[in-house]
Amino acid sequence: MSSEVPKGWLPAKLGEIAALSGGTTPSKSNGAYWTHGTVPWATPSDVTSLPLGQTRIATTEAQVSERALKECSLKLNPPNTVLMTSRATIGYAVINDMPMATNQGFLNFACSSDCVPEFLCHWLNAKRDLLTAAAGGSTFKELSRGTAKLLPILLPPVDEQRRIAEVLRSVDEAILANRASIMHMSRVRAATLHAAFEESAWEPVKLGDLGRWSSGGTPPKADQSLWNGDVPWICPRDMKSPVVTRAESTVAEKAIGGACKMVPNGTLLLVVRGMILAKAIPTATTAMAATYNQDIKAFHPNGRAIPKFVQLCLQHQEHGLLKQVNTATHGTKKLDAHTIAEVEVPLPDLPTQIELSQTITDMDLAMVRSGEEHIRLVRMKAALQSDLLFGHVRVPA
Repeated sequence: MSSEVPKGWLPAKLGEIAALSGGTTPSKSNGAYWTHGTVPWATPSDVTSLPLGQTRIATTEAQVSERALKECSLKLNPPNTVLMTSRATIGYAVINDMPMATNQGFLNFACSSDCVPEFLCHWLNAKRDLLTAAAGGSTFKELSRGTAKLLPILLPPVDEQRRIAEVLRSVDEAILANRASIMHMSRVRAATLHAAFEESAWEPVKLGDLGRWSSGGTPPKADQSLWNGDVPWICPRDMKSPVVTRAESTVAEKAIGGACKMVPNGTLLLVVRGMILAKAIPTATTAMAATYNQDIKAFHPNGRAIPKFVQLCLQHQEHGLLKQVNTATHGTKKLDAHTIAEVEVPLPDLPTQIELSQTITDMDLAMVRSGEEHIRLVRMKAALQSDLLFGHVRVPA
């Protein structure tokens, strides 16, 4: 912590601004503690599974009975207690909206009148690295109550705490709203594809009859003159969304040729090798001309189908394709060219393909933009936490 104390702020220890308590787990063998339980009982997974930006908790996966509270020395934390994970995964803090018990993986902070729970919650989340470093234990890390009580904090006046918490709350709300928008678009996209493929009478054709696939390559790493140029070089790690808008690596124009092939904007790429194939079949269309590596195949249509429509077909059949993924001798997962060629896809006329593909492309690009907005908001929140929670920037009254 900086030796400079912002004007009006007071140095304190966590144990001076909140009463710390823990939790416990009632015996699982005693059904009376669990059957028909109505008291929320939080475990760390209830907190760590919350979406980024959500700092309030009202429900838990498990509930205990009133009898468990009485017989197991299980503390019932009143609303507005700060519940923080303290074992293994340390420093994830939320505020309970309902009376709630916790297991032994928590330190719970009942704030004094000098400490605003929302401020402390944000402070603990921002100090996750410090809290983890202060933890002890060899089998798994645990932050003890005694250690936590002695950790230093700079505490602003209560009114300023509230203003800081309000600024951070507004960013959290933006993060959650953006996430909800992405999830809504994803559901609409899935419903649109289901209606198109499951409720149509399009004739099936083999993918191999719609075009050919070509493999990419990697320029020699030893020749640095072939790298860091102006041409995007796409790897599977770049294919995290249905449209590739950028690549982490680039190559020089003179690297193009042989195995390192250039494909135009709008080309369909398919990952055919890598451990990702154990759980997903990544596909993406390019938003720019690019090259690609040997773990990817590019689709070259013969005029009967457009690339985006073929991508939609592959996405719709991902579950079946995963069953046909093989394992190479060195353990890497692979999707054989013959398997790809034999995949049957329903084929409407070109105008129908274009209309459906454009609809989905618009959704995909909107989700890409929302994903970029998510990154921007997360970075903004981190910067605001650093500035506001430690007094580097003051929030005016």
